[in-house]
Formats: sequence, structure tokens, C-alpha cells
Amino acid sequence: MSRFAVFVFALLLAAIQGCNGLGIRNPFHGDPLTGGSEAAASGLLDIPLPSGMKRYPSHGYQTYGAHGGREGLESLRGNIDLSGAIQSLHASLVRQGWQLRISLRKGDRAVQIYERGNVSALLNFRRQTVMTILEIWVGGRLPDGSMPNLADGHDGQAAPEGGSESLTPVPGTVEQWGGGEPSAPPLQERAL
Repeated sequence: MSRFAVFVFALLLAAIQGCNGLGIRNPFHGDPLTGGSEAAASGLLDIPLPSGMKRYPSHGYQTYGAHGGREGLESLRGNIDLSGAIQSLHASLVRQGWQLRISLRKGDRAVQIYERGNVSALLNFRRQTVMTILEIWVGGRLPDGSMPNLADGHDGQAAPEGGSESLTPVPGTVEQWGGGEPSAPPLQERAL
């Protein structure tokens, strides 16, 4: 029985080391949960992180933006308390002059958006069974009014096809659509 145990141990050791000579890869190589490095501070926001967080550079990127600072994505994981992490990061960001614009939380997920000057930062928290995942997105803030108006299918810049030069309806005009069947009258929109 002892020879069998030594044989099994040798096979297990060879599998863990990867059997490089035989061309067999290590089954634990490239595991996203084992490739992180300890992170004491955020590389994008220059704020301290809760202890126990690990940075995964293969899941993020950093570059320099038009605003002159760093922007990109930072992926972090650790077995930390979600509520404590949210409060700790919020306090650190407020001390540096960031203003909280949106904070949403539902169950084990939370999203916060901060602004400082012409830079936005989005913090996405997800609590899983064993650990909390934190994604930090940092980039230049879009100017006010630059988002497209997706509700009417127009981008707010160009006039609608076959329409007037302005997307704002003129008082007294009526716009109709639908009503392809006689039993369903067309919908009407009236500017007041």
C-alpha cells in the first residue's frame, strides 16, 4: 500500500508542476483567483483600499486621458465586508474632493458615481459567496447635454428625417404615428 501512496503522490506532484518535459500544462496555471497581487491603494484614484484586496492587472488597463490624469479600469477582489468597503472608499474620495453623484444598492450589488472637475469615477461592487469584487472605472466626464436622446431615436444634434430643423415641436402642431389597422386609431402628440 505504501508504494501505491508514493506513486499517487509522485503523479500529483508532476501534475502540479506542469510536467514541462511531457508538454502537459499546470492545471492551476492562469487561474484568475490566484494571479492577483496585494493592493494597498488604488492605482487610478490614489486612495487607500480596504485591507485584503488584490489587484488583477489582466482584467484592467490604465492610460493617460485628455484631462491629464490617469483613466481606465482597475479590477480588485478580496474577502471584505461590502458595507465597510463602500463607507471607507466614500470617506477617502470625499476627502480628496470627489462629489458623489449617484449611489445605488440592491442586495449584494452597489454602484457609485463620483465627479471631480472634468473626471468621473464609477465604483461597481459585487459581493459573491467568498469575496467582494470591486471595479473602478475612471475617465473624462462628458459635457452636459452630450448624451443622446435615445427615447425618440435622435441624437439631439440632427433634425429628424423629413422633419423640421428643430426637435422641439412648435406649439399647435400635431404628430401622429401608428394606427395601421382601422380598429386602432393613431396615437397623437400635441405640443402645448
